[in-house]
Amino acid sequence: MALLPPSQYTLEICCYSEDDIISAIQGGATRIELCAGQRDGGTTPSYGALLQASKHLSKIDIVVMIRPRGGDFCYTRSELQQMVEDIKLVEQLGFKGVVFGALTEQASVDLDACKLLIAAANNLVSTFHRAFDCTANPTIAAKQLSDLGIDRVLSSGQKNHIEQGLTLLLALQQQHQNIEWIVAGGVRAHNLAMLKKQGVKHFHSAASEPLISKFDTRYALAMAADKDPQLELQRAQVSQQEVSAMALALERN
Repeated sequence: MALLPPSQYTLEICCYSEDDIISAIQGGATRIELCAGQRDGGTTPSYGALLQASKHLSKIDIVVMIRPRGGDFCYTRSELQQMVEDIKLVEQLGFKGVVFGALTEQASVDLDACKLLIAAANNLVSTFHRAFDCTANPTIAAKQLSDLGIDRVLSSGQKNHIEQGLTLLLALQQQHQNIEWIVAGGVRAHNLAMLKKQGVKHFHSAASEPLISKFDTRYALAMAADKDPQLELQRAQVSQQEVSAMALALERN
């Protein structure tokens, strides 16, 4: 699939709902990554969420997370087949890109799994997500993904914050210019100028703010493994104001 010209900046916002999508569009995002499973770091959205998001495809490019569960990135044959079917559905609904990643138990790129997923996404733009940041040898992983024909890689340079991982990411970007490297990990309006100055063109951010639950906490009951009802009620939403600030920062020289 054709990617954006390298001279253009990309502001990709991670969204978990249609409300998030609307806030991202109104704030000036240029692309959306649609996910479910906020507390899992992103999983495959439901059919209903995909239908809602598809209404906005005329306004903005939306790529879809293909990840059957939270946890590690080592998938069974059954899980991989589920991912293939999800990719087919995403294409049928009119989306042009998918986001996935698969690793071996030894923290290397799972070549067989990725070949299967890339083949399923043949007509779509393919992004390898931050599973890349969990690889034991990022130099080898980048070479493998380049050889496989992956279109984009989302990474924080194997650090929690992009400022600490930028040196590695810039080196990989220089070595594999056929890949669109998207920086993540604490990307906000305050550090965009620095990242731009270093030659970064593609940015990924949650651009989020806390969403306070209105539910009466006296009746909260933990359903998740952490058994903390207060934590379970915590959510986040895309901040239109933060997206606008980032979009404005990218417009500045």
